[in-house]
Amino acid sequence: MNLPIADWHVHPNLKTYGHSFDRSLSDKSSLWKHDSPGFLKKLLNRVFGLTRYYQATYASLHSGGVKIAFVSLYPFEKGFFVNGMLNGPLTAFFANMVTGIGFRRVRHLQKQLNYFNELEGEMRFLLNAEKSCPRGSEILLWEISDSWKAVSQELTKENSLIIIPTIEGSHVFNSGLGAFGKETSEKQVLRNIDRLKNWRHSPFFITFAHNFSNDFCGHAPSLEKLGPLVNQKPQMGVGFTELGWTVVKSLLDDRNGRPILVDLKHMSLQSRKEIYAWNGNRVKGKSPLIVSHGAVTGCSWEEKGRFHHPLFCEAEINFYDEDILEIMSSGGFFALQLDANRLGNSRAIRKPVFGDRKQGFESSCRLIWAHLRHIGELLDSRGLPAWDQVGLGSDFDGTINPLEGIWTAEDFPAMAQGLLLEIERYLDSKNCLSDLNNKYVEPEDILNKFLFGNTLDFLKTHYSHPAFNHEQKIGKMHQ
Repeated sequence: MNLPIADWHVHPNLKTYGHSFDRSLSDKSSLWKHDSPGFLKKLLNRVFGLTRYYQATYASLHSGGVKIAFVSLYPFEKGFFVNGMLNGPLTAFFANMVTGIGFRRVRHLQKQLNYFNELEGEMRFLLNAEKSCPRGSEILLWEISDSWKAVSQELTKENSLIIIPTIEGSHVFNSGLGAFGKETSEKQVLRNIDRLKNWRHSPFFITFAHNFSNDFCGHAPSLEKLGPLVNQKPQMGVGFTELGWTVVKSLLDDRNGRPILVDLKHMSLQSRKEIYAWNGNRVKGKSPLIVSHGAVTGCSWEEKGRFHHPLFCEAEINFYDEDILEIMSSGGFFALQLDANRLGNSRAIRKPVFGDRKQGFESSCRLIWAHLRHIGELLDSRGLPAWDQVGLGSDFDGTINPLEGIWTAEDFPAMAQGLLLEIERYLDSKNCLSDLNNKYVEPEDILNKFLFGNTLDFLKTHYSHPAFNHEQKIGKMHQ
């Protein structure tokens, strides 16, 4: 099945940019690298959960039918690679084994103290990538976008991949470095926001929190499997700081450039509750709140810690029913990720080393549909459109553990076919939908909305022309 796809959260640049720091350059640093995992790489993932291959280079995205890729710029936080005595070459060696971003890149990140410089370096890498790549008799292209008008024009080109830049983690404004000897400067943070909003291709949204303290808001636990190797405790689970509210207001302000929308993924539950309340009282009206790569818990936040879903992962990093309703009422968007560890509990995502691969793939599609179904049924129960504000945000190449059978972006067409079968079975069954517009809809329409159509509708409304059309010069890359 070859349907156009939009991916709201993807990192083709994470491993490739990392390997641009290698002593000798190779195709590991090419955004066009093609890397389909073979038996051994899949076995490594099934046994150890390691993803030692490329999931979403431009070549893979093209092969998977992706037309729009929201490419997330992410300067790794130092907390990944520096924790007390764990800060040297041996730590870098093992960190590279897990992340695949390259030993020299990890060593660089262990020493750097300016996240904004790192962000600029990553953006320069993205902009300087080769614009085309031959594939048989075809020429594959990519083009970075700055508005809905540019997107709509590029969509008319058959083999063009549209890149919309985004950011993961507001630490990029150079915060969260207090434990490493550098205190956060409000003046510097606001200056960096202004610089960012004046980029020629300013980001569409920013994932406000991430894995470690950013001095702005609390984050949810996300690295449980790493145990004592990392320390997420500072600011974990708390709400917004005074400086955090200043940053949010500056990002959403339209007087210093086009607003940069806020992505709620990785925020603590307390921070999410606070931003819902703030957004509901916003003088200019609600800003659309985004989840670029999320999953649901299947329960109310009042049941946190007491509810056990037969399929879903109930961790705080995932979203409760109240979260979903708040996001939709803001006119926002919820993109479903493909990280097995977030989508399901340990039973639901088990990958047997030996077993029926087809059955495993079907279970993966069933789990994805279970999340979409839960969102749809929740919205329908409140008399709302069930299928209009959801999409795909794979988080491929974001060091995630993929679902069985959906290893890379090249597997999207097969995933689409599997989802269509699940949707057909559901609509043919005695489901609980009550709104006729939600209940009596073609399966292909639900699938198309999820994969592409809803994204186009959102971009038409919210991806306006940038307020400033001059290009902010991006600083020199530091290596």
